[in-house]
Amino acid sequence: MNKHRGFTLVELIITMSVISIAVLGITYALSLAFRHQSDGLWQAKSVALAASYLEEIVGRRYDETTPQGGVPPCSPATAACSSVMGPEGETRAEFDDVDDYNGVDDFPPLTAQGTPRTEYASFRVQVSVDYVTPAQVAQLALDTTADAKLITVTVLPPDGSPMHFPLLRGNY
Repeated sequence: MNKHRGFTLVELIITMSVISIAVLGITYALSLAFRHQSDGLWQAKSVALAASYLEEIVGRRYDETTPQGGVPPCSPATAACSSVMGPEGETRAEFDDVDDYNGVDDFPPLTAQGTPRTEYASFRVQVSVDYVTPAQVAQLALDTTADAKLITVTVLPPDGSPMHFPLLRGNY
């Protein structure tokens, strides 16, 4: 009787195959985890950056023809609201109404004075401003499309997945 028992070559090959498959699965799971480990950081920084831009934008007058303080609002009865969406010859530091920000495409993002935000060097910020649509007028129970502007700040973090932050600015 043979007192030395061991594994056969077939048993060893099957065991190595099973272990290899298990290691591949674990490696794939870890690579996914490592790939997405910074998503929360990018999202938090994107939210803070968008909030900064939106705060800057809504701090401006509603329209070029609206007086400081917003009273009286632009309307056909007072001064007609501007049809130009975008800056009226101003630089970023001179933007004075919300639609001046239409078409902003900052890479890297800038402060209100136009200086780069170094902590967001690999981010891109795009801004669009437009009057609400007739469908939105009905949905929001507004009188005309000139009663609100839709401001959309889009932040593209380094991972490339854009985050959109819409905001309605009323004509008051």
